[in-house]
Amino acid sequence: MNLETYLHDLSRIWPEIVLSVTALLALLCDLLQRGRDTRVTGWVTALGVLFTLGWICRDFARADGATVFGMIAHDRFAMFFKLLICAGTLIVTLLSLFFRGFQRDGVGEYYSVLTVAAVGAIFMVSTNHLLLLFLALETLSISSYALAGFLKRDARSSEAALKYLVFGVLASGAMLYGFSLLYGYAGSLDLPTIAATIRTHLQVGENGLTPAGIGCGIAVVLCLVGFGYKVAAFPFHFWSPDVYEGAPTPVTTFLAVVSKIASFGMILRFFGGIPHGSEGAAPLASAIAAVAACSMTFGNLAAMVQQNAKRLLAYSSIAHSGYLLAGVAALVAPGAADAAHGAGGQGVVAALGTISGGQAVAYYAAAYLLMNLGAFAVVIHLSNRFGSETIDGFAGLGWKAPVASGALVLFLLSLTGIPPTVGFIGKWYLLQPIWDKGLHWLAVLLVLNSVVSLFYYFRLARSLFLKDESQALASPRTGAFATELTVIAVTLAIGTLWFGVSLNWLSNLVLSLPV
Repeated sequence: MNLETYLHDLSRIWPEIVLSVTALLALLCDLLQRGRDTRVTGWVTALGVLFTLGWICRDFARADGATVFGMIAHDRFAMFFKLLICAGTLIVTLLSLFFRGFQRDGVGEYYSVLTVAAVGAIFMVSTNHLLLLFLALETLSISSYALAGFLKRDARSSEAALKYLVFGVLASGAMLYGFSLLYGYAGSLDLPTIAATIRTHLQVGENGLTPAGIGCGIAVVLCLVGFGYKVAAFPFHFWSPDVYEGAPTPVTTFLAVVSKIASFGMILRFFGGIPHGSEGAAPLASAIAAVAACSMTFGNLAAMVQQNAKRLLAYSSIAHSGYLLAGVAALVAPGAADAAHGAGGQGVVAALGTISGGQAVAYYAAAYLLMNLGAFAVVIHLSNRFGSETIDGFAGLGWKAPVASGALVLFLLSLTGIPPTVGFIGKWYLLQPIWDKGLHWLAVLLVLNSVVSLFYYFRLARSLFLKDESQALASPRTGAFATELTVIAVTLAIGTLWFGVSLNWLSNLVLSLPV
């Protein structure tokens, strides 16, 4: 490779470069900063992420499907998930700046670690090389372990980091062993080649699976263990409630939203070469559908008895992992090629009528970003002002913080899937390919679980507005950043409504993704 070609390829990964430089600048800024005030470091990080976000938007139309250095895909799929990851990281950075728990401790290095985690996430969704995929995944994972324990004076935060680390190492070990087996069967680290190998070896003949097919199936199961751990899917969810509750709330937001979206982008990239009529994908689709069904059912039932808002949202995120995995199952399941595959949108009718499983997952990931970031923003707002994260502690607070609490009700409606919110459109999109691929039982289960989720989501709304105001906590505390957090929540609420009413822009963008 000559210098000109190298520099040309390098120009295709400017977002990754800019974000990496931002992490270094945040670390340098923290070293030069005197005292314990880390707001300057936070704002430097926010500006760096914002610049990266703008560069991704600029490059979106230029994505040509080329491969950078033989390992990184420069396509619209990668750009879309990079856009979600950087938008989520920007909001999490702002929430961190306004989080009361970080005001008493010097946590300047937090912003550097957060940005490094985002770098790992965007490489996860853009690489088509197994080795770089593992390196990116571990970059995100190790950074997440550190982020979970950033409240050094809080025993719950330290416990969360330790649990996350121990369970994460076990899941990574199982996944790495699965990767090594897949490399042995495929003879390549290229993800499309590995996907073709999985498709071929999982073909069921007259005598069942061949020995190579059994070995390949074991490798895929081991990979699913690692993937299931990252997205907190049942039965690999056991770490998430304790970690989400113990970690600082902005970190919980990052883990529940940004990390999960990046992980689903990785899953779509990993399994992207298997669908479109391959009978060999049937066992894999069945396994993913079973995990999806268990995740959405367990997550919703467990959330019904939670008293802590963060823990409730943790179990809710398990259920949403199930919804997204249902879309992955529809992508992998054998059947006729999806009508919308590779096609651009043609307005509302096309947006509601034809969509592939992968595109449905991408749309729901965008919807999940808006509604979950908003829900966590309001939880931080109420926690800052009134010192409580429990549902009973929110009693009557809707009348003391009406704008933020009203936004939370809207986010809960969207998470349930009530029109005219973006969550409703997202679930409608998921149901289309699931039903079309013959997974009728899974589609019915998804609808039933959405009904169940209404009960526990509106326990929060009931506590805020329908309990006696006299049960509310004492007067608001100072330094709560009430205005800033309310602005963030309202902005996300407007997005949640806008994309639920206006289908054209986001729908057409998703329908153009090659997945």
